[in-house]
Amino acid sequence: MPSLVRANIFQRKTRAAITILAVAVPVTAVLLIVGLSNGTLAEVAERMESVGADIIVQPAGSSRLLGLSSTTLREAVVEVIQQVEGVQAVAPIYFWSAMVSGGAPVNAWGIDPRFEQVGASLTYLDGRGLDWNSSELEMVVDRRFAEANNVSVGDNVEMLGAEWKVVGTAHAGIGARIYVRLSRLRELVGQPTRVHLVFVKADQLDQTGELAARIETGIPGVQTTVLEQYSTMLFDSIAGLNIFRVVLAGVAVSLSFLVILLAMYTSIIERTREIGILKALGGSKFYIVLTIMQESMLLSLLGVIGGYGLGRFSAAMLVAAYPTLMIQFSYPWTLAASALGMLGGILGSFYPAILAAGQDPVRALRDE
Repeated sequence: MPSLVRANIFQRKTRAAITILAVAVPVTAVLLIVGLSNGTLAEVAERMESVGADIIVQPAGSSRLLGLSSTTLREAVVEVIQQVEGVQAVAPIYFWSAMVSGGAPVNAWGIDPRFEQVGASLTYLDGRGLDWNSSELEMVVDRRFAEANNVSVGDNVEMLGAEWKVVGTAHAGIGARIYVRLSRLRELVGQPTRVHLVFVKADQLDQTGELAARIETGIPGVQTTVLEQYSTMLFDSIAGLNIFRVVLAGVAVSLSFLVILLAMYTSIIERTREIGILKALGGSKFYIVLTIMQESMLLSLLGVIGGYGLGRFSAAMLVAAYPTLMIQFSYPWTLAASALGMLGGILGSFYPAILAAGQDPVRALRDE
């Protein structure tokens, strides 16, 4: 039986190749889209947790994915937080989705000297840190941004309609891609007394949860997140993400189902005489169904393998073209994408297999 399945596939190479590709493309799409969303969220969480603070304070109702949040706090709230019992240090942040010299939007943070007091430690690969006393527009960029945009220390770049001088390149992985002085960024965007969030360093690490609750209940209009829990809460807060994944998975199964259904149905019509001969020679309905199903499953398996390989290759090409992208393939979703491809193939071949098994051998042998 396996030799018969292989013969059927190699006899119709073009159709088999198109069928395999049609299964591979949805598998690739699932892997890439889920990998990109997982990678982006994981990187955001890692960057926030690497700041070194213990708690994030934001306006109540803000999204934990900073790029989706536009609400701000009054700067006076920063001093109120500093006075809460158990707070060691605070660092206000104003962030901006900036387009640097016409490039793609990237996260820029406005910071002040208190940023290092909460535990953030930028390690410079080249140049220096921001001069807090300078009146110039200075910028520090991380390594990945510098490589992706071919930016070096000493270069002048445009952001917010002004020219900034790159004074340092830092290791990637802490907070944003770009760091500028808090006061200058707020002046340029017209919000000199507002901040988006406040990092808090606790006096005692084992009381971080209690301190977060004390801040949230004692200061109206704020919400807190313990940074140890940030990753979990970030994924949970993106309510539409799981719905999107379910819809994407449904589309993938539907495409595989329709492609296999069409391919196998057409194949059955073309092989009417072959099926009639098999039945005349004593082939049972179960044998016919199993042969058709095995052919479909083999095509689906090759499609799944091809989809995984194409997904990995596409991810490598995307990261090479856009170094700031993060794509994270997860074992559960790789298995899920594979199972979806196989499921579509099995469902799509079921009706053609039943149709083939129910053919009258006498009429099938008369078919030209």
